[in-house]
Amino acid sequence: MKFEYYNPNVDAKTFKSGKPKFWNRNDSSVRAICKAIDKDWITVYDELCNIGHSYNDMPSSKQVVTNMLSNYGYELVTLGKPVQGQKRPTIEEFAQEHNEGTYVLYLRDYYITMIDGVLYNTENFAEEKVYSYWYVK
Repeated sequence: MKFEYYNPNVDAKTFKSGKPKFWNRNDSSVRAICKAIDKDWITVYDELCNIGHSYNDMPSSKQVVTNMLSNYGYELVTLGKPVQGQKRPTIEEFAQEHNEGTYVLYLRDYYITMIDGVLYNTENFAEEKVYSYWYVK
């Protein structure tokens, strides 16, 4: 699995060296969807807010994200609680079995996009556990 820094937020800053500064904002749902559907940050944020408004929910809620991604042909797969003795897969393990296609991964209140085995995010969370994911049908 490969990691590539990705941050479409219009307020994202970098050092003079061109390397990204640590990004600590709660906009992972927006960033992940931007990459998954190839739209800019403001457009995705506005669409998530409109959907959230119809549910009286936040744009980062799983219900709102699911609704938006389904509008773009994505289907949700929930991994459920693991059987005793088994563990949830890490992103690295998930990538080994899902190395083709576009996925938005949900990791307990955080979203990341993976396309053809490449993880796009502000940090490499390869060892984090995958709880559910969306994929293009």
